[in-house]
Amino acid sequence: MLDERPIDPVFATLSQACDPGLVSRVEAVLVCDAGLGEQNRSQLELLADAMVSSRLRGVFVSSGTSGVVPGVRDAFVTVSAEASADELWGRLATIREYRPLLAEMEQQVAGMQRLGKKLNQQFVEVDQELRLASRLQRDFLPKAFPEIGDLRFAALYRPASWVSGDVYDVQRLDESRIGVYLADAVGHGVAAGLLTMFIKQAVTGKRIAGDHYVLVPPHEVLAALNAQLSDQQLPNCQFVTACYALVDAATHELVFSRGGHPHPIHVGPDGSCREARTTGGLLGIFPGEEFPSNRLLLEPGAKFIIYSDGLEDVLLSRESPGDGAWRFSRRLQEIAGLPLHDFLRAVTLEVEQSEGSLQPRDDMTMIVLERLR
Repeated sequence: MLDERPIDPVFATLSQACDPGLVSRVEAVLVCDAGLGEQNRSQLELLADAMVSSRLRGVFVSSGTSGVVPGVRDAFVTVSAEASADELWGRLATIREYRPLLAEMEQQVAGMQRLGKKLNQQFVEVDQELRLASRLQRDFLPKAFPEIGDLRFAALYRPASWVSGDVYDVQRLDESRIGVYLADAVGHGVAAGLLTMFIKQAVTGKRIAGDHYVLVPPHEVLAALNAQLSDQQLPNCQFVTACYALVDAATHELVFSRGGHPHPIHVGPDGSCREARTTGGLLGIFPGEEFPSNRLLLEPGAKFIIYSDGLEDVLLSRESPGDGAWRFSRRLQEIAGLPLHDFLRAVTLEVEQSEGSLQPRDDMTMIVLERLR
């Protein structure tokens, strides 16, 4: 083979071949077994280590595989001593041919590792930024709810990711009246979260002029929000749903309007549930949209529930009666008559035990208003 092939051989003993400088200068290694003793086995292991470090492979010519020491098979391919010169040359030529490809692959892998490290660093930075954004977003939510007369409020807030597309507020507007709303920007995540900040600033339930103020009716609140969203010319896939209610603690009259939002639920003193219905389209799509109001009277023990569509699977049944209304889930009907905080704990437990609760598909938000008995 040496006589017939274009080979420039470098001859060395096993001990000489272990020199890293020598290993780095060759393209393949050919070891001829003349009977390995314990010392030669040790030197072969050292040679294999040097070859692997240099991404080099070799051929081990032996009268039998027993001559190959364990742990060096990654560095050598064993060939019988009776193999022809052509077969032996084929083995070496293959090693020579694929070595540049292996070196290129190694460079690519190293590049991918560097890229992966950089991406991992960026992911950590993004995660930290999203955590900060989540904390800031929660700071915009009410820390405590006003208590006027026998009216009490409670809320459930479960973002699907760090940043939520839901935003809500409960504001005392004067001595006896409270404004409450829940808005849901389509989707969840950063884009929806940014839109909630706009909504927070745009919803105005009270106009002050000098020493006087005027409470804005719910239908005007949503109409103004719709106008401001429409002026932004958001993409067609970006819209908002919302429900705004104004409740008077003195008369217990509640007036509300909704725009594309799930219908609020009115729970009677006996725990019976019904939808508080009114019309109104999506916000931010059609300028000039109208949002008619509806009125109801809160009796002692009654509740008024505003929720985002992420809670529909918990509150509503999958079966519809066919009249445009929804059936309420059996679990909601069982817990609807509970006192305010017991009711909210029961809903929270139902959310946590539902399928997919660790990775919810959408944000879950609920505001509950109760008139004490």
